[in-house]
Amino acid sequence: MSLAAFLESQGYQRIPLTRNGAGHFETSGSLEGRKVRVLIDTGAGATLVSLPLARELGLSLISEGHTGGGAGGTNLETFKIHDVSLKLDHAVPRPKALYAMDFSHVNAALARKDSDAVDVILGVDVFERQAAVIDYESSSLFLKNANALDEA
Repeated sequence: MSLAAFLESQGYQRIPLTRNGAGHFETSGSLEGRKVRVLIDTGAGATLVSLPLARELGLSLISEGHTGGGAGGTNLETFKIHDVSLKLDHAVPRPKALYAMDFSHVNAALARKDSDAVDVILGVDVFERQAAVIDYESSSLFLKNANALDEA
């Protein structure tokens, strides 16, 4: 039995991944019904949405006085977002909280590697909460089904 078949038999949902020009895994998804590019980032402490996209979608942004950073950006204001629908293919990620932040530094670094801009960064909060498995052989992310988590 393959790892993919085993995980699916255990209530995991498979999310196909592709590599961008920088070699990072990405997937497609939707945020409030709009198609988005999602960067898979095991080093990101939280799941983030591009601040300009959050504003464009009219999402309610709540400043909590915190700053964040990463990939060359520091002291960037973060905003908490509530009641937002984020989907990856047919899977529903369950972030601990969802935040918006300016991705200019991230997307500039990706552009230097001939990669398209990303709209969402999927962080370790989802990976921990949904017992994520990344299968490099099949280029897949497996997340424990949200319904299975509710039953546990």
